Amino acid sequence: MSLPKIILLAGFLTSLGAETYHYTIYFWKIPCVHITMTISDTGEARRTELDFTTRTTKAFSYIFPVNSRYRTILDAQTFQMLRYEKNVEQPNLKQKLTILWNAQQKVYQSDSIHYERPEGTHNIFSLLLRARSTDWESLDMQWWPMDHEGRFLKSRFLWVDSTEIDLDGERHVTDHYRVDLIPGNSDAHLVDVTDVFTWGIGLEDCVRQIWIERGEERRILRAEVKVKGFTLFAELDNE
Repeated sequence: MSLPKIILLAGFLTSLGAETYHYTIYFWKIPCVHITMTISDTGEARRTELDFTTRTTKAFSYIFPVNSRYRTILDAQTFQMLRYEKNVEQPNLKQKLTILWNAQQKVYQSDSIHYERPEGTHNIFSLLLRARSTDWESLDMQWWPMDHEGRFLKSRFLWVDSTEIDLDGERHVTDHYRVDLIPGNSDAHLVDVTDVFTWGIGLEDCVRQIWIERGEERRILRAEVKVKGFTLFAELDNE
């Protein structure tokens, strides 16, 4: 086999089992952050990896530059968070954090801190993958435990309706959900401050919504957060 064909085959094999999506976050309809989400098979049984990166647009980088990566290893069947890593760069904060699940002791550990969580505990990223992988009848109004960097939350999706949304002139039928994150009473103090993305996801008194494509791909097409009169929304970029 010729070298070009070998290179082409290697690239094809590397891409098997991986999905990459690009999103833009808008503030007052102004693009402010680019997101890349890659979902891949780790090569281990029942293990899926989700890589999530955020980077501010050129214009917003003059105001509040962000360049961060969040990596989750999860159980592909239960969607439990097994490992979580983040590497954050933003004004006044450079932060690294790793959380590991200890299956024998039924605890998560981060450096010297150990704290209990029920089996099947999600984080925000594995929760999104559950939503992509579950039909709305099975997803609607079900509660799942969620760990948010040591904060214990109860999470659920409430199905609102089936609706069409427009992305760059293309119509897509979606399942539209409200996402509820309710604080629990078993928090572990892992960090004194956190990054703007993690902080925003866990805000109370806000309305979170998500639109997931119907059909085989079930892509996340749009997400929205409304808090104190402000609206931030993310949309899938057409490629």
